[in-house]
Amino acid sequence: MVTFFFTIDQPAPRATLSWRHWAIAAAFFALALGVFTRHDHFPSFYHPDEPSKARQLIQGEFNFNHPLLLLQTSRVVAYVTKAGDSQQAVTEAGRFSSALFASAAIACLVLVAAHLRGSWAAVAAGLLLVTNSQLYELSHYMKEDPALAMGIAAFFLALVRCWIAPSPVRFLLLGAAAALAISGKYIGALVLPVAILPIFVHRSRWACWLGCTLAGLALVLVAINYPMIEGFTKFANNVGEEMDYAVHGHKGLTRSVPHGVYTRVFADATNPFIWALLAIYGAGLFRIGYRWRNLHASEWALALFPVAYMLILSFSPKTHHRYFLPDTLIFCALAALAAFHPVRDRFSRISLIVRHVLLGGALIWSFTMLVRVDGGFQNDSRQALIEYVKKNVPPDAIIVQDKRVNLPSRDEKRHADSPYFVDQKILGKLFAADVGTIDELRARGIHYVAVANDDYNRFFLKTHTPRPEERAEYDRRKAFYKQLFAEGNLLWQCASGPQQYLQPALKFYYLPPKAEANPPAPPAP
Repeated sequence: MVTFFFTIDQPAPRATLSWRHWAIAAAFFALALGVFTRHDHFPSFYHPDEPSKARQLIQGEFNFNHPLLLLQTSRVVAYVTKAGDSQQAVTEAGRFSSALFASAAIACLVLVAAHLRGSWAAVAAGLLLVTNSQLYELSHYMKEDPALAMGIAAFFLALVRCWIAPSPVRFLLLGAAAALAISGKYIGALVLPVAILPIFVHRSRWACWLGCTLAGLALVLVAINYPMIEGFTKFANNVGEEMDYAVHGHKGLTRSVPHGVYTRVFADATNPFIWALLAIYGAGLFRIGYRWRNLHASEWALALFPVAYMLILSFSPKTHHRYFLPDTLIFCALAALAAFHPVRDRFSRISLIVRHVLLGGALIWSFTMLVRVDGGFQNDSRQALIEYVKKNVPPDAIIVQDKRVNLPSRDEKRHADSPYFVDQKILGKLFAADVGTIDELRARGIHYVAVANDDYNRFFLKTHTPRPEERAEYDRRKAFYKQLFAEGNLLWQCASGPQQYLQPALKFYYLPPKAEANPPAPPAP
């Protein structure tokens, strides 16, 4: 009786789309752009990477840590919006570019769903994607992940169209889409093996298809990344560094591989209703009552790519939830496809109802999470710390901080456009521990230390170990934080909120002099 969910016939994909399908995609693009540009005016220095990207555009010098799709697009947006040399304005131009990429990724996957299942599947995919809280969050930063997601989404749209109805123009666009994925981030090159498949499936004209694909790939790669040719030495060195981070870990830390970090990221970025739809879809792929021979080859590629991508990520000790974004989007699109599989048996009506109920539950859950993350962008816990410092800390005091605490200092380049500053002198670059030991801080008359969980917690994670050459630095920093937590008086703290850069977990300590046996009770936050 349980097999009725899976006795499904695959319809033939549409070779062309009607104006209604394109209108649905355009509507979701516009809706997403309106949603993703909400609350994107927070200070540029809140994100640790945005100021350096803005400076690259202002100074006209690229570091080539990533390909240039984001920066080149941000340069155009900054020019149109007359951002000038303002770090904040250029950063907001970059954030708008990320929102554009996120919206375009949704439009591409909506069109993929329209090709494979029709209008209602396209609408379902659009709704699941535009309400996805991970995509909403990452579209607010001047970071490359939405650009990569857009490139991969555009690639699969081009792949489906080439596989269904090959033509020179479609294969030219397939190569161009692959170039967009590579120009988003270097890992986008993983689409290249997939691009080969339809070329040799339609082998009667494989030389033509291959030539068109390579032409599209080369033209777009050069058009976006031409500064890499001029600065090839810097490009090669920095790509080498990025590869080293991916293989050996970042900031002196590594971890055993493979690991299961991204199973948790998947759970956080989706919800149980999407899991159920994906389970139905996956059971169909492996023929539990499902005629899998009828599944179109392009859909096999779409279904298996995120699994392979997730496995590859699990072999890198460098982890972050944003790296999973392309998989999040594809899994949401696959859930929409599962909801609109046509069924041809006596249980078809029940199966359709069950899958549509699951889709409704997925949308309600996604919208609830979206509202929570949207609320996070409207609450600034760092501003609350600044208000506390202004009211309770002497203006001539010195405060040592972790980088992610980000109390704005007039001496810091990344704080140049801050709308507010604290009066106290701020010390600290990457870690508060790098200013000196606890005893050295006391000797210098420094009694205030602000730390961020995202910085100090790495020294207490059992899953992470330092690289051998970093062991001494690691132990020194860890000892600093252990002594701070043991001897400092906690004056103020806030828990992490749904938006990690506006609501980081922060702690503010008073470090009493060594001779002070009974330090005064801290003031109430």
